[in-house]
Amino acid sequence: MKISNKKKKDTIFAPSSLHGISKWIKEYRDRFSIDINQLEKTSRDFLTLNKSTSNKQTKDKKQLNNEDDDDDDDGWTVVSRSLKKTRQRMVPSTDKTLSRLRAKHKRSNQKKELVNFYKFQMTDKKIDQLEQLKMKFELDKQRITQMRQQRKFKPF
Repeated sequence: MKISNKKKKDTIFAPSSLHGISKWIKEYRDRFSIDINQLEKTSRDFLTLNKSTSNKQTKDKKQLNNEDDDDDDDGWTVVSRSLKKTRQRMVPSTDKTLSRLRAKHKRSNQKKELVNFYKFQMTDKKIDQLEQLKMKFELDKQRITQMRQQRKFKPF
């Protein structure tokens, strides 16, 4: 058997009905293909619809607010500083109310904080409390002895 040395030309067939991967690829590409004329028409329709609704909304707002005083002679809108009414602005800001708010904020932060997370921290806290009680007891004993010396202490 002889093998011919001539190479056959590879011909690409474009079948009328696609199957398998080639069909899926064509469907995928068709999904993202854009018709420029159709896109332009839909965008123009959307812009005209949006413009008309925004014009209606601005007219309604002007009628409700009657804020023609804000427009300048040249058609510029005058912007002024407006104070927003908040809960803090409603409450008179005195030292007493401010200190009360700070204390409330501090308490809420302390509740969130984990002070004694580990066991050794709990034992250290108990030891510190005992030491403070001992110190207070010693101070009270000294006060009592001073009052006895001054003869002002009369327990009974």
